[in-house]
Amino acid sequence: MMDTATARARRATGGFTILEVMIVIAILTFGLLSLAAMQIQAMKGSDRGRHATNAAAIAENKMEQLQQDAWASIAVTGGFVADPVEQNNVQFDGGSSLERAYNVSYQITDLQTTYTRAVDVRVSWTEKTGETRSITLSSIRYNREGT
Repeated sequence: MMDTATARARRATGGFTILEVMIVIAILTFGLLSLAAMQIQAMKGSDRGRHATNAAAIAENKMEQLQQDAWASIAVTGGFVADPVEQNNVQFDGGSSLERAYNVSYQITDLQTTYTRAVDVRVSWTEKTGETRSITLSSIRYNREGT
């Protein structure tokens, strides 16, 4: 038969105490909560990036349209003017619910009268947080028609 000192020594090295288990659970919980918070931030960043990409594509389409229009039809504006065409709404996966509304405006200024004009296209939108963001594309249009 074992004496009591040997039995205590054997029991002490046989497993974890409740305190050790609780400390490990607390550390694990803190780590998992930190990962969840990082995932939420990554999803928000992904949304912001998607909105910026959508806005850049809309601005690029409007810029291409202004570059292709006849010289006489792209008159000089007195600052940014809102685009009358309403093509600015991007929807979730082609569905019917509106994800974000993008506001398109542009300005055209003479650089060298009858030769070149500066064309600026601005697309702005509001994030869920209420922050207004915008992207502006700039280009120079040459009078290739000679009018």
